[in-house]
Amino acid sequence: MGVVIEPLDFASAAQADRYGLYEVAEAWAAEAAPDREKAPVEAYVAMWESRNDLGFEPARFVVARENGRIVGYAQAEISEAEANAHLALVTVVVLPSHRRRGIGTALLRASLSLLDGRTVIESWSPGPGEPGEHFAAAHGFRVVTSMTRQRLRLTDPPAVAELPAGYELVTWKGAAPEEFVEAYVEGLNAIADAPFGETTLDHAHNTVESIRVEEAEATADRWVVLLLHGGGVAGVTVVERMPTKPEYAEQLQTVVLPAHRGKGLGLLIKSRMLHELDGVETVFTRTSSENAHMLRVNHALGYEDRYTYMAVQAKTADLRA
Repeated sequence: MGVVIEPLDFASAAQADRYGLYEVAEAWAAEAAPDREKAPVEAYVAMWESRNDLGFEPARFVVARENGRIVGYAQAEISEAEANAHLALVTVVVLPSHRRRGIGTALLRASLSLLDGRTVIESWSPGPGEPGEHFAAAHGFRVVTSMTRQRLRLTDPPAVAELPAGYELVTWKGAAPEEFVEAYVEGLNAIADAPFGETTLDHAHNTVESIRVEEAEATADRWVVLLLHGGGVAGVTVVERMPTKPEYAEQLQTVVLPAHRGKGLGLLIKSRMLHELDGVETVFTRTSSENAHMLRVNHALGYEDRYTYMAVQAKTADLRA
């Protein structure tokens, strides 16, 4: 029997199929970082069942089976946010032993049925020189940005610089206090001018309503450090604990608003955040490879570069041709 391409409803998928997806994903992850600690299957399940940190819906799948076993998959994520209504995030993964047989191409074409009319596909995963880069180029995708994955082993948190006159810090864990939620949203959306290459992914479409939805659906601890000046927002940084490995956390947005840059405030708020992370031993983050300033800040905090990966983009109409 040959390879069969078919849709998979993750919500009702059998445990064996969920584990099959996991095995394919882990084989791919090991290629990018051979010395990484293997992630538990529960971490993948939590990721696939929930919205991602940019508000995209839970993953939709088509899978490739050989003799019933999953040997590859394509996952697609779409967002209902107007700012990203044109875009689908798509990832295609095939076991190394099953590549160069047309399976990836078949999965990519089958994934178009999952996109609900989105006109642009981006994939945030290929590593330079890896099979995914060659696959993307062969199918007409172009590179639109590059990201650097970093890791911090958290032992003794660094000292926090003295806060300049006129500034104050507010910290919380969980839902944003009502009196600060609007400032929090404004701070998050100020990431719009951060360097992200030519991606059309909108990182800055948060609203009070969308934040409250995220908070209501949260399955992990989230810490926020908000920097205020004269009652208005000056900066913000956010970290989220990984729900299946509570000793790990992901550094999400860090933003200092333009009027307050050049004062070392990004380093200050990120340093302060590291004192909030009770029970966390390791923090991961991803930063645009073009954002030399934030990379320097992270290195000053003790982050080490792990690997780089790219975002590639294509029009769905071109893929249907």
